[in-house]
Amino acid sequence: MTGRLDIGPAMRIDLILDLTGSPGDAFAVRDTFYRRLQYRLLDVVYGPSRLPENPMGEVAALPANTMPEPDLTSAERHEIVFGGGMMGGMSMARMDGREVGMMEMMQSGKAWTVNGVVATGHVMDPILTLARNRTYILALDNRTSWYHPIHLHGHSFRVIGRNGQPTRHKEWQDTVLMAPREQIEIAFVADNPGGWMFHCHILEHQAGGMMGVIQVA
Repeated sequence: MTGRLDIGPAMRIDLILDLTGSPGDAFAVRDTFYRRLQYRLLDVVYGPSRLPENPMGEVAALPANTMPEPDLTSAERHEIVFGGGMMGGMSMARMDGREVGMMEMMQSGKAWTVNGVVATGHVMDPILTLARNRTYILALDNRTSWYHPIHLHGHSFRVIGRNGQPTRHKEWQDTVLMAPREQIEIAFVADNPGGWMFHCHILEHQAGGMMGVIQVA
């Protein structure tokens, strides 16, 4: 794989490094996500001993994934809209059971919504109630000017589409990073009963209202 892989808070990746440098070599690892806020995260420094001359061969196969495979032919589809922020163009939202304007939201320390609702506590009505063991596609629509790593508790999902185009790997994740104005489709089997948080994992955004509950019954 070449190029840059962007990951957000709560996202994880497994890396295999095939080191071929010489003793004493050092390479900086930099976070370049924000152009004007780049910083050096760490240095990879080779020790005094020479490494084996031959690069690593084929990587051993991983065990088969035990997650239930979504059945896209019978999936039920739902749209979830993420809104808010200073440049999101949102004028009204529902907070504590009533319609409020952006100014009142901000005076209450809130700025973000899920399906037009501002989360104000940890006890709330579910944004969706899903039947156990059924496949669902959630069409996520980021109508803000900010990045949001969206995390679903209790389940893993396949990322099956971005901006109307199918993804190449349909990767398994439990957190997906949404770019500003991006639309993403995820699919999963709702096999874990309970009430599960569905929120932005930038915790300031979660505390600011971008949180909901998905109920699996």
